[in-house]
Amino acid sequence: MLKIGINALFLRKSDTGIGRVTQSLIEEIAKLDKENTYFLYVDNRLSVKFPANFKVKIISSGFYRREDLIKQTFWERIAIAREAEKDQLNVFFSPYNAATRFKSTPHLILLHDVVWKVFEATYLYNFRRRIYAQQTFEAIRTAKKILTVSEFSKQEIVKHLVLEPAKIKVIGAGVSSAFRPLEKNDSGVINTLKKYRINSPYIFYIGGFETRKNVPVLIRAFAKLVKNYSHNLKNRILVIGGEAPTIKNPLLDDVQTLAENLNLGQKIKFVGHLSDEEMAHLHNGADFFVFPSFYEGFGLTVLEAMACGVPIIASQIGSVLEVAGDTVSYFHPEREDELVQSMNRFLTDQITKEELRVRAINRAHNFNWKKPAQLLLAELKEQARR
Repeated sequence: MLKIGINALFLRKSDTGIGRVTQSLIEEIAKLDKENTYFLYVDNRLSVKFPANFKVKIISSGFYRREDLIKQTFWERIAIAREAEKDQLNVFFSPYNAATRFKSTPHLILLHDVVWKVFEATYLYNFRRRIYAQQTFEAIRTAKKILTVSEFSKQEIVKHLVLEPAKIKVIGAGVSSAFRPLEKNDSGVINTLKKYRINSPYIFYIGGFETRKNVPVLIRAFAKLVKNYSHNLKNRILVIGGEAPTIKNPLLDDVQTLAENLNLGQKIKFVGHLSDEEMAHLHNGADFFVFPSFYEGFGLTVLEAMACGVPIIASQIGSVLEVAGDTVSYFHPEREDELVQSMNRFLTDQITKEELRVRAINRAHNFNWKKPAQLLLAELKEQARR
């Protein structure tokens, strides 16, 4: 029987992409493996329940806050590693690029992307972020195996971290069953629209507000639709999900101020945090979904939209092309007017939207969390045996 440790910090951050990936992988492994013992290391109590062979271990962070990267480094690099060594694990898994390092325990890391390397000047804007990045890159290089979510990310890891391709394995990612096609008159869709007071047809976006997400291009393009194509736009509004930034941060775009400056008024609605079910409802209720990101390791948000069967306009970037194939309409993320024209076409071309919708649903069926969990479990067992 093996003793397997997992950094489960993001289980209490289920509204993040890493949180959803962490929870989905652990839930699938719990279905697959009833024999080995798992230690889930967290810094606070969890509301999630697991089978008897999963033991939750709280490592108090004391003064720790996720936003303070020096303190996060302490928790990942010292506190969790020290506790895991005491438990005499056979292998340890980090589902994100943590700074954890071990003296003797085999360590696997799931590296979603290398955005900190690609946009180094943007992301490493202060001393603390540079220290954390340095510690993280060291941990990645000393790991026994690097797992990642796409072939695109594997190529980026090899390129930017100068690692041997043989050390990196693509396990992919899946989509939650919460994201599925629903009828427009589904009670859940109706209730969510009522909750957020969405009374008009709408275009939808969710996916974060980091500068690489390119949300200002979407807002400016929508403003041009309002100005130049109101006859096609009619009474449609733009609905934006997620907690929009309220304080200045070099990594985040002030999208609310931009919307105000463009005099969008009642034409744009920020709905804040959404549960998975609410996201699925808003995808299903939308006229179409727009994803303008500059850079993604996988594009989980696009996959979730595909699974719901909402027509999609997305930026033509490597990972999205890999995941979505021919199921979405693409535009160059730096060409605002190209996005305007794509959106304007979607306002009137119902045939193209229906074709893409059907393709997207069919392609999304290829993605589930069982296969990534199986590949992860096989790697954990292999490294433990070694």
